[in-house]
Amino acid sequence: MDQVSYPQLEAEQAVRARAESTADQLEPPVIHRLGKQVLLFALAAAVSFCVTRALIAFMHSPDRGLPYADHFATGDNTEWSAYGGNWKVESGNMVNESNERGAKLVAGSPYWTNYIVEADVALRSLGDAGLIARVSDAEQGVDAYSGIYVGLRMRDQVLVIGRADHDWQEDRDESLSSPIVPNTWYHFQIKLNGCTVSAIVRREDSSEMGRAETTIDSCPLRGKIGLRSYDSGGIWRHISVTRLAASH
Repeated sequence: MDQVSYPQLEAEQAVRARAESTADQLEPPVIHRLGKQVLLFALAAAVSFCVTRALIAFMHSPDRGLPYADHFATGDNTEWSAYGGNWKVESGNMVNESNERGAKLVAGSPYWTNYIVEADVALRSLGDAGLIARVSDAEQGVDAYSGIYVGLRMRDQVLVIGRADHDWQEDRDESLSSPIVPNTWYHFQIKLNGCTVSAIVRREDSSEMGRAETTIDSCPLRGKIGLRSYDSGGIWRHISVTRLAASH
């Protein structure tokens, strides 16, 4: 059997001891770095999650984009989506030159809930024209949308409130204090509070022409605003939307 000399054994033990000492010195910094990386990754994931949730909450907020106004000062109407009709901006007014039944022009946030929408509206011929609110699922067609409609109807000279859900349900009509005159401005103010809808229409001299209020069963609770005419062209100006305060 080969014999190992003491100097050789001592040398091997010294080498082994230095290796173990080096490993002991290296291990804590490696673990520390790995732990720090894991901590930073967890922190970044938490921040990303919070930012994403905050962004989603902001995008879905019923107050985002309010107050809103469009006075059609320029020819840029790219934020509006047309469903039928022949729409154009002319001298600060939005004009629908078509007598198509149920032409719509829609804008705003799908998350608006309780709000007041106002505009000046003029009918161009027989039929009716007005505003739609809480609009969603809009398509081209007579009642091809979900939402609430408030308008002046020439045929029976009334202020009408109803809802559409790809069909038509008329909830209220009120007689007017004077006949509707084509190409004459009428100021609409519509308040939506839960399922209660109230509307006032005034003449250019601010005198009241008609008002109506109704509570709609199974009403749409949120959605965009829009302009709508039925078997009549129309003209709209001074569109505004404001949040309905709790005191209203």
